[in-house]
Amino acid sequence: MRHFIPFIFCVLTVVLAPSCSTTVVPVDQLPADSTITNVELENYINRTYIALLNRKPSDAELATALGQLDVDRYDREIRNMYILGLQNRPTSKWAAWQFLSDRLVDGVDTGSVYDDRDWFQEQYDNASSPGDAAWWGMLLEKSNNHISAMHGWFEGDTSYTALSSWMVRLYNYDEINAGTENFVVSIYQHFFHRYPTDVELAQASDMVDRQWALLYGTNGNSKADFLNIIFSSGEYEQGMVISLFESYYNRTPNTNETLKYLDLIQQNWTRTELQRYILTSSEYVNS
Repeated sequence: MRHFIPFIFCVLTVVLAPSCSTTVVPVDQLPADSTITNVELENYINRTYIALLNRKPSDAELATALGQLDVDRYDREIRNMYILGLQNRPTSKWAAWQFLSDRLVDGVDTGSVYDDRDWFQEQYDNASSPGDAAWWGMLLEKSNNHISAMHGWFEGDTSYTALSSWMVRLYNYDEINAGTENFVVSIYQHFFHRYPTDVELAQASDMVDRQWALLYGTNGNSKADFLNIIFSSGEYEQGMVISLFESYYNRTPNTNETLKYLDLIQQNWTRTELQRYILTSSEYVNS
């Protein structure tokens, strides 16, 4: 609760305070009595390497990072430049893809994705009937679309949302979540972090089974329609915030934090920028 401040102090504050900033996100500095020990700083470097590159730093990388951050270990902008440097490495894109694969399709690697695509191509080329050709052609198209999205992600041309959308279209996701209702429930749990209501489950299942249905005010009659509705919804954005908090803070966001991050998304912040904001925060440094 905010306490009353004597008038004379208010006057001095107005005179001495800098001009108002238009920045929506407040500066997140550590408290004046906080300390970051050498061990904590080294742990921070190890954790950020694992979070972004899926490995620990080499001795040389650790020494370089310590030198960079120790210029002022309490300066968030220095941490921001450090994290940005890791995010800009090509292996960071691959690690993000692999983490997503671990979460959605039991850790399928890039080699398996290409092998599956080649297998679908072979089956399509040697199909014994038009029906078989249509089936293998559908799987081949999904695989090629995911590979295109994966390449786009690696090259910085595809969003994390588009990458997720194509990954759940893979044959592997259907195999893990066999059946219409299982597929729908899995999508809700992965991206909304909850179970669908009875109405949502019924409408979404009909839509996935190619029957006309209504979900969140939008009509559709295909799995593609269902996924487009899910990935364009505000609750998907909220789910992305929850996933980031669970991954890096090991907790769910409170209401104020959720609203703050949703506001950043409305300001066109990408998932990569949200990730960087979390990884440079005092809470993450001290966790």
